[in-house]
Amino acid sequence: MTGTEPTPTTTPEPTPAPTPAAEPAPAPQPAAPAAEPAPAAEPTPQPAAPAGSTVNAHKYQRDIAKVEAERDAAKAEAEGYKALKDEFEQWKAEQETAKTESALKAAGCHDVVAASARLGEFDGDIEKLKEAAPYLFTSTDNSKSTGGKPKGTPDPEDERTKKMRETFGLTNEKE
Repeated sequence: MTGTEPTPTTTPEPTPAPTPAAEPAPAPQPAAPAAEPAPAAEPTPQPAAPAGSTVNAHKYQRDIAKVEAERDAAKAEAEGYKALKDEFEQWKAEQETAKTESALKAAGCHDVVAASARLGEFDGDIEKLKEAAPYLFTSTDNSKSTGGKPKGTPDPEDERTKKMRETFGLTNEKE
């Protein structure tokens, strides 16, 4: 090698400048749960089935049977309420009848059935009925008389008894 040959010089590669110590990156935070949307007041209609799709016949029949069973149960319940209403009306009528009978008895009525039948003519006013049909009630006025002799226990020594004693030879110890 003759001469002057340049020597290859290598330039040192620059070293990167040291970076200041950085804090470690924070761990990713879990996302906060999103607030659930409020349920819709009415369900959204389902999109129409694409052309060519079929309805499940068994599910359809099952749904129809369920709806019919609910309808029949509702009808039976309504009939039960109608019967209960009739029973209640009958009970109210019985209570009204019992109330009327007790009011008539308290007023001194002899024949409650007849007085109840006629009470409708006087709009339920017992005093008016008492004035119109006094024969249905006991009289509190002792001055009224039928003119007949009141029946009661007969006198033990009436004429018939005296004749029987004489016939059989029995004497009255009082005599």
